[in-house]
Amino acid sequence: MDTLRKTWVTYVLFLHILLAMVLFKSNFIEKVERKLELYKSPELSEYYNEITAYHKRMDGSVPRGATIFIGDSITQSLATSAVSELSVNYGIGSDTTLGVLNRLPIYESINSIKAVVIAIGVNDLARRNNDSIIHNYEEILDYIPKNTKILVSAILPIDERVQSKKSSNERISKLNSSLEKLAENYENVVFVDSSNWLKGDDDNLKTEFHSGDGVHLSTAGYEIWISQLRASLKGT
Repeated sequence: MDTLRKTWVTYVLFLHILLAMVLFKSNFIEKVERKLELYKSPELSEYYNEITAYHKRMDGSVPRGATIFIGDSITQSLATSAVSELSVNYGIGSDTTLGVLNRLPIYESINSIKAVVIAIGVNDLARRNNDSIIHNYEEILDYIPKNTKILVSAILPIDERVQSKKSSNERISKLNSSLEKLAENYENVVFVDSSNWLKGDDDNLKTEFHSGDGVHLSTAGYEIWISQLRASLKGT
């Protein structure tokens, strides 16, 4: 009887181990987490690491007096020369304020450039609260030399009717108000808010100003943002 019992326990244990191996190899748990919206991709992804490696190699060639643009995919798709002829685009798709903090030290050019344009935060909304975002922004602004002009772009409105991320224009508006107040503490920082030119009466990003996903700008949307950034940069 004891032998039969031991055999049965061993058999059940073997089945559990086999099932665990199958679930692990099939990414079943990850798929369930995705379905339950519990899954989060790594904040500093492999793509992020690849792009920052390119940036590090490029940074030594950034000319003195240039303007660098640091942000996420909205910045990455920006024709920065339309804002400032002597410019470098350091945008990285899906980046966050944490990612910017992590990569700032590789930009040695920051000590010899004319200005920095910071446009980051929309991807933070799914990862941290507004206070944490503002704290990261404060660290970013404190890191940049005080003799360097900084343009902080407001987080642009989204079209809640079509976008799938857990965010809202109400939250973005509150965050922008905090960013504007933060900018007032720095003599070298200018806050640039293009929201009123991009959103409709319902506070959503107008359909003609996004590419269809409710977040990324269309050509018409970029024209407005570029115009606002260019005017603010000239004012510095």
